[in-house]
Amino acid sequence: MKREFISVIVPVYNVEYYLKQCLDSIVNQTYRNLEIILVDDGSTDSSGDICDEYAQIDARIKVIHKENGGLSSARNAGLDVCTSGGELIAFVDSDDWLELDMFEVLYTNLKEKNVDIACVGYYQCYMNKIVKGNFCKGKLYSGENLISEICEDGYYNLAVWNKLFKRSIFDKIRFPDNRYEDAFIFFEILERVSKVYISQETKYFYRQRKDSIMNKVFDDNVLDNITYRELFLETAHKRYQRLIPLMSFNCKMGYFFVLGILAKSKDIKNKFELARELQRKMREGIKEVIKSDKVNFNGKIAYTSLAVSFKLYQYLFELNKFIKKLSGKQNILYP
Repeated sequence: MKREFISVIVPVYNVEYYLKQCLDSIVNQTYRNLEIILVDDGSTDSSGDICDEYAQIDARIKVIHKENGGLSSARNAGLDVCTSGGELIAFVDSDDWLELDMFEVLYTNLKEKNVDIACVGYYQCYMNKIVKGNFCKGKLYSGENLISEICEDGYYNLAVWNKLFKRSIFDKIRFPDNRYEDAFIFFEILERVSKVYISQETKYFYRQRKDSIMNKVFDDNVLDNITYRELFLETAHKRYQRLIPLMSFNCKMGYFFVLGILAKSKDIKNKFELARELQRKMREGIKEVIKSDKVNFNGKIAYTSLAVSFKLYQYLFELNKFIKKLSGKQNILYP
């Protein structure tokens, strides 16, 4: 059977400490028919040189050096090159790594299930622990309710990096500039497919870095977490009324997530109007969150305290850190 060509797009920016682990896990894949596109997005460390070194060793690697334009810009540069080549497309973040049979598993599932997108599970990797990121037992989605069922089940994470896509999906889709969430093209992608399969096998290692976008004390890019959720709610009102309650609830979780970061930062005084507006929106959802079975007891305490008082939330957060140190446990009360 003909082994189709997979174009693997890897945006690279200042990841010299992690890049070799990532590239080794790609070039040593059991699925060999790969085109590996490394997009050096204006790195100021040795990342660009590492890309060139690997290209000298492995003829499957192509390197693009460009001015810094952000994650979306780098991925789009890769798409512009690969859409004339590979029949299939995959994305890997350059600080992550893969099981060596990940593309083999994805390709086999895509072909055997006859789907447009194949997904595998992933691990979230922290400094001192690795946590499984999803718990799907293996599921095929198809038919007119594909999008609604995917959203309601919650197994299909919004990132593009643990998936294999048919190339045609991206013929008219590009990542929006200056956005740091893959979610902005979620509906665009799923509205172009008829079948999606999510495997129970876990093959992708997603590294959580202290200096990554999502873990900084506060960065305005974090507001994308709210923007895409509100966009989802707007889309639900237009085309997927069944999803309105879910998307409305997810907006409240977005306000909680962003305000939690802001409340723990030194910037809360400078962004007090934003904080107050997010707090107001959270208060509107207190009853819904308290009644929800999607939020555990500790999460409800955290949500309610933040919606009521910044100082109360900050006090409980510091208390939680103190208890963690004493017990050696993590995530007792607040994330």
